[in-house]
Amino acid sequence: MKKLIPFTLMFTASLAFAQDAAPAQPAKPDAQARANLLAQAGGLVREPASGPAFLFLNMQTRVAPDAIAIVQQELEKVLRFAFTTETKKATSKPLDDAAAAVKDAARVAAAIVICDAPALPPVLIAPESRWAIVNVAALAADKPKGDALAIRTRKELWRTFTYLMGAANSSFEHCLMKTVTSLSDLDALKETVVSPEPFGQVMLHAQKLGMKSLRTSTYKKACEEGWAPAPTNDIQKAIWDAAKK
Repeated sequence: MKKLIPFTLMFTASLAFAQDAAPAQPAKPDAQARANLLAQAGGLVREPASGPAFLFLNMQTRVAPDAIAIVQQELEKVLRFAFTTETKKATSKPLDDAAAAVKDAARVAAAIVICDAPALPPVLIAPESRWAIVNVAALAADKPKGDALAIRTRKELWRTFTYLMGAANSSFEHCLMKTVTSLSDLDALKETVVSPEPFGQVMLHAQKLGMKSLRTSTYKKACEEGWAPAPTNDIQKAIWDAAKK
C-alpha cells in the first residue's frame, strides 16, 4: 500500500472515506502534553484561510441549497481553503454568469456555477478561464425520483471541482473520478467524494491561484509572525507582551 502524505491522511480521517480498512485516527495529545504546550508556547491557534476563495454560484432552485452546502463543508475539511456560496437569480446566459463570477481574481480564485439550462450538457469546464458549470437540468433528464438528483449534483460538484482544479481520472477503486458517459454511470459510483489520489494536483493548482489554506501554529509563533489573535489567558498575554517589545 502506498504511503499517504499528510493531507491525504487528513482527508480520510475527516470524511471517513469508505474503504475496507479505514486508517487509524491519530492519537489525541493527553492532558499533560496540552498543559506543557500551553505553558511553553501559549497553546495552538489557527490562522484563517487567506487569498481568493473558491465560489459556488447557485443559480437554480431545482436542487436544495443543502446539497451544495454539504460539498462546501466537505471541501473545507479536506483542503482548509476559503470556500463560499452565493445565490443569484437564474439568467438565460450561464456561461456569461460564470465568466463574470471570476472577473475579480483577487476575490474569487475559481468558480462553479450551478444552473438549470435545458440546452447545456451536465458539465462544462473551462480551466483556463477558471470556471465550470454543473447543469441540474441535464442531471434530471430521466426524471429521477427521491433524492437521486441531489446526490447526482453532489457527485458532479466534487468531480467538476477536481477537474477544474487540475486533476483528472483516478485509478483508485473507491473514487468518483472515474469515466462517466451517462447518468447511469454516475449513479453507479458508490462514493460521494473523491479519493485521496487526485488531491496532490488540486493542492498545487490551488496554490497557483493564490489560495492559502488555514494553518495551525503555536501562539508564540503566531505572535512572532504578527497574526496572533488577542490573548485569552495570562500565559498568552505574557507571550503577546514579549512579542510587542
